[in-house]
Amino acid sequence: MARSKTSKWVGLGLAATLGIGAYEFGLFDCASTSGVEHLANQVWIERLPQNDRDQIHHLVLLEQGRDRFGAFGKSSQWRHFLEIFAWHREQNRVTLNLPQDRVRVDVEARVWECEDEAPAPFELCLELKGQRGHTARYYSRHEWVIEGDAAPHIEGLPNLVPSAAPTLPEGLEFAPDAEAAALLAR
Repeated sequence: MARSKTSKWVGLGLAATLGIGAYEFGLFDCASTSGVEHLANQVWIERLPQNDRDQIHHLVLLEQGRDRFGAFGKSSQWRHFLEIFAWHREQNRVTLNLPQDRVRVDVEARVWECEDEAPAPFELCLELKGQRGHTARYYSRHEWVIEGDAAPHIEGLPNLVPSAAPTLPEGLEFAPDAEAAALLAR
């Protein structure tokens, strides 16, 4: 009888070890990706900017292995507000932990291909619905993916919206003097 109990515990321990190992190596993910397939490692914006000073909301949820960090903010070519956070997802429920204000935000996320209903040139839609009913919608394109250690970059945005490219007032030029050039060269 004692040997039978020992066998059960050894078998249970072996099954748990194999399960944890499979999870660590990414062989399966306990959380379903249904409806949130393109959520992580994708650049999301609320709309295309109208000009270089037009501030738009943006969102990025980075996931590399078990590390999940993100950023949202409001930016133009000339001004940037950015909030960094940690996040967690279970199915379509996303929890954002904002360390600066020690706030936790729970939202429902839904991602879908929406080329026919989204404003051109977007192909993907993201809807975040808060517990109080507030909904935010963001858009993206299939090629706006963040891969590996690459910094977020919206490929082709200057071609999509030339008026959003930075411009300087006529006659104003930025030419570093010798002292500034030496500081930049360090």
